[in-house]
Amino acid sequence: MTLPPVSRRRAALAAVAGTALVLGLLLGAAGAEPKRGGTLRAVFGADPPTLDPAQATDTTSSAVIRQIFDGLLELDERLQVRGALAQRWTVSPDHRVYTFHLRGGVRFHNGRELVAPDVKYSFERAARGKRPWVFEKIRGAPEFVRGGAVEIAGIRVVDDRTVEIALDRPFAPFEYLMAYDAASIVPREEAEKRGATFASHPVGTGAFTLASWRRDDQLVLERFPDHFRGAAFVDRVVFRIIPAEITRFNEYRTGHLDVSDIPTGHCRAVQKDPALRGQVAIWPTLGTHGVRFNVDRPPFSDARVRQAIARAIDPTVAVNGLLEGCVTPARGILPPAMPGFSDRVRRLPLDRERARQLLAAAGFPGGRGLPRVTYHFNTSDLNQRIAELLQAQLREIGIPLELRRLDWAAHIQLVDEGAAGFFRQGWIADYPDPENFLTVLFHSRNIGAAGNTSRYRNPAVDRLFDEADAMAPGPARFRKYQEAEQTVLDDAVWISLYHYSSRALIKPDVRGLERSPLSSAPEFLAPLRKVWLDR
Repeated sequence: MTLPPVSRRRAALAAVAGTALVLGLLLGAAGAEPKRGGTLRAVFGADPPTLDPAQATDTTSSAVIRQIFDGLLELDERLQVRGALAQRWTVSPDHRVYTFHLRGGVRFHNGRELVAPDVKYSFERAARGKRPWVFEKIRGAPEFVRGGAVEIAGIRVVDDRTVEIALDRPFAPFEYLMAYDAASIVPREEAEKRGATFASHPVGTGAFTLASWRRDDQLVLERFPDHFRGAAFVDRVVFRIIPAEITRFNEYRTGHLDVSDIPTGHCRAVQKDPALRGQVAIWPTLGTHGVRFNVDRPPFSDARVRQAIARAIDPTVAVNGLLEGCVTPARGILPPAMPGFSDRVRRLPLDRERARQLLAAAGFPGGRGLPRVTYHFNTSDLNQRIAELLQAQLREIGIPLELRRLDWAAHIQLVDEGAAGFFRQGWIADYPDPENFLTVLFHSRNIGAAGNTSRYRNPAVDRLFDEADAMAPGPARFRKYQEAEQTVLDDAVWISLYHYSSRALIKPDVRGLERSPLSSAPEFLAPLRKVWLDR
């Protein structure tokens, strides 16, 4: 997902450090007895646009939706699939049919008991929402989304406690999709009664209910005492809406917030601050910041020009300077926290002499004769400073880079339409599988707004993706993605700069808050039902 500051499917900002071995650590002393009661005071940089899981496309909305709703499955802090509303499930030998057996006694916030028809209704409702791709692998879903069918044929209610989902073909990450918040289960009567206002009056089965919401000020959740896993430890969660990083930071320092993000440019300072350094939490997330080319637009249709630029860029200057070493310089495309990551996959190395040779071989010795090279990026001070670094580095091989800064909407429209030749793009995975990074970004069927904004076409790479997407999980599947990833890097379609990390400040008395690679401060996607306050 390529995001603006608070978007999920469209992912642009976050940061990464560490390895997959440190994923999912819990804050809190081991063996401490959890306490009940109190209010967790958290913060967002912007109001969530919606609390309807069928309509959300951003991390802020998702952070709240995951507290109010449940899905059939969920991911734990180590990114392992666990049952949620589904007590158990089975998969057919051909990996095409999933049968989910629901827990008994699960109740929606309105008191009504969950039944299997709620699953079918919720999925069909969401399939015609903002994220139809979550359901497109289910048999008959594409026809339903286009309006050519009255139901999704592959979703069958067996009885009140059993639902069967059939796929057109095997798809290894399907269980991850069932744990994604777009697949949350909603009660039909509430969704149909509320219509569009369901987005601000949500009803789910989750551990929290919406108590109040003052737009652009604060949103309050209260624990749902009848949650099927038992009531949450805290009585309520208050999310304040504070757009400015430094204001959030000051509110945290003065004791008005329990959790906040670390402002850009303050990472080293807080790590050295005697009063704050014990409250710093930095962990890897599933994202990468990169720049990419539209290979349909000259001169970037010539791989030698792309490779010259890739060999002239040194991302460590931004990593160690602007980002203070609090993110990880990227070698490949997949972030280290992603299953299937390999440190054997490498971007083209820094070699400016070789870059000059490649430019000359392409017919542009010393950059002479090159058409105007413009770099497009979306508005933020950090992106501006990174653009200026790229400009300085490319000047060394004779490429005068023009910078064009646009707001997010204008930038992504330009990129999606193919009007930008050289541009910034970050990506944060919706779920922890290489398919959601590599296939989405580089398969030829996804050219354009679907993800492949480079308009890259490589039949050999497509074949590797198609084979890997359908394989059973395991090392052999990952090796195909790694082969495809190395080919993309060698073709210099995408130049990775750094992997995102989440950088947070968390009060010492906040316990049980998961540092999942799916979460990035301040929009924690972790289950807040596990949090307790040692006060």
